[in-house]
Amino acid sequence: MESGVDLNLLRTLVIVCESKNLKLAAVRLGVTESAVSKQLSRLSEQLNEVLFERTPNGLEPTAYTRLLLPDIQSALKSIQTALNKKTFDPRQFQGTLTIALPLITLDKFGKQLFQTLKQALPQSKIILSTWNSTTLSSIINGEIIMGVHFWNSDIPGEIHLRNITDDEFVVAIAKSHAASDFNEVKTWPFIMLRSSGWNDHHSPYYEKFVNLGTTFNFEYQLDSPQLAYQFMSKEKVAMLMTLKNMPDDLKRIPTPDASRLQVKLSSYTTLANRSNPLNLFLHKKLVEVFSSKSKGPASHR
Repeated sequence: MESGVDLNLLRTLVIVCESKNLKLAAVRLGVTESAVSKQLSRLSEQLNEVLFERTPNGLEPTAYTRLLLPDIQSALKSIQTALNKKTFDPRQFQGTLTIALPLITLDKFGKQLFQTLKQALPQSKIILSTWNSTTLSSIINGEIIMGVHFWNSDIPGEIHLRNITDDEFVVAIAKSHAASDFNEVKTWPFIMLRSSGWNDHHSPYYEKFVNLGTTFNFEYQLDSPQLAYQFMSKEKVAMLMTLKNMPDDLKRIPTPDASRLQVKLSSYTTLANRSNPLNLFLHKKLVEVFSSKSKGPASHR
């Protein structure tokens, strides 16, 4: 086929072959009968071939047209399939999906998130990993399809953020302790739970207390939330965390209004994939999981 052929005319050719009638073809194409005739004439000129013969039974494709027809129909079908790829069928998706979350969030929501995603994407392989210092670069290079962390404007331009749910930092202690007054709890030892990925070099929530003239004694510095919960259940120890991540056997201690810090839990993906149907589907599932009233671990004692 010559390179000067108007490919838009090939659909007209196929429909006329199927209809064998200019009037019927015109109805299917949503144009006039005259327009269909002119389109066929242009295509015939471009190909330098006779495409149809008029017979008592209607328009009959020539041997040349019959020879081309199967390949043209196949090509048009492939184009339509490509254009329809915006339609995403999660139950048919096959592939590995890695999602990174802070360890404390993974502990609280990991099981529920895994079950939700596996049910929605039964043929996929779901990997839930811990957010670390290389997570952003892994998202950018495609090793991790999506991350979950608090909204952070200080990120590379290749990353796109989308809000999942609102959250708030709190001072938490074990419910097994009778204390409920902040003036008492602020004198307790505190746990510094180290978490990579959001304001790594400072704690905006703690800085609010410092600005109000209150400092905490961070006697414990831990990486493991489960170990932190064990200390909290047995000793008078407090920790800074968010409401969403707080297990059922911990409780919030009311603090001065000026110390409150609200944050947005967000999904992290590449800017190029922000409108990808798979990414949009995953974000929707994240919203479902993190907006639900998950009970989390029953006990850490």
